[in-house]
Amino acid sequence: MTGKIKPGHVFSEDDHRQSLSHYTNENIKRTNEMLDKLRPLAQSKSATLAQLVLRWTIEQPGITIALAGARNTEQAIQNAKAVNVILSKDEISFINKQLDVFELEPA
Repeated sequence: MTGKIKPGHVFSEDDHRQSLSHYTNENIKRTNEMLDKLRPLAQSKSATLAQLVLRWTIEQPGITIALAGARNTEQAIQNAKAVNVILSKDEISFINKQLDVFELEPA
């Protein structure tokens, strides 16, 4: 995830996200605010935000694999590097707390 979608983003006609409530201007704003709280942790790990999220996902009880899409070879390689990110219990707890208070605007 190199860039972030900003409120006011115009999706192409064939992009299914334009019809999803997660991508309203308000929800884009709320999502970016939550992700901004996670960025320093990703940076401290020399990881991308996508790598941090993938690693957190793998660390969840009962999860043995995380599937992530990639638009090109470079993204696939970057996603695979999530295996190199090590998260402590405190860091996992920090991420969980951010998610616990995160709310999207209802559709």
